[in-house]
Amino acid sequence: MISLQPQRIDLQDRIDSATRLIDATHQTTATPAAGVTANPISREARGLAIVLLFAAYENLLRSTTRTLLEAAIRLRVGNRRLRPGLRTFALFSSVQSVRSMSEKRLYSDGLPKLILAADPGGRICTIDSDRFPTDGSFMRSSQIVLWCKVFDLPHPASILRRTWTAVDTIVVQRNEIAHGGQTADLVGRNYSEAEVRQLISDWRDDWLDFLDIVEQKGSTRDFYRIP
Repeated sequence: MISLQPQRIDLQDRIDSATRLIDATHQTTATPAAGVTANPISREARGLAIVLLFAAYENLLRSTTRTLLEAAIRLRVGNRRLRPGLRTFALFSSVQSVRSMSEKRLYSDGLPKLILAADPGGRICTIDSDRFPTDGSFMRSSQIVLWCKVFDLPHPASILRRTWTAVDTIVVQRNEIAHGGQTADLVGRNYSEAEVRQLISDWRDDWLDFLDIVEQKGSTRDFYRIP
């Protein structure tokens, strides 16, 4: 019913970019005795690898959201039969309009339209595939928890077993680099070459596992509708 192969390919491409960055800036076979000095930008490269890992994760979650919402639209599951999490996307625009209305218009216009949107009859589906269920944390671990809750998936800590505790650190470090709080060099000092290589590998494996589970769950009609 859905294929997340495009997300797998994109993830692998981004992971490969991070790996090539480390390969190009680190002499993995060099030893002090050999008289080979470390590449002067090796620390910056490790910091920039963190930025690439963040970008891979953010794009994966956003693009997977769109894929699931577009699948629900294609299935023509009416708003009334959508699972609760998916129904939030169908009602989002109506709720937003209600929030800005005066009390007079709320009862005469806003609430009636919201009630109609909740059950428009037939197979009318008003899901907006451009929506993303943000929690305001800008992609910290709580964002993934909310995402899984909305789509009725297992808690992400049980899927991202290798890297779950590193998610918030990566988000913070990426933001520090992106917004000028720290240089890539300073962030890179937190990781040895071996540590960043392991993190890159674990990041890839965990998010591939995540995609496998989402694809499996999202390939059944009952993922989208109340039986």
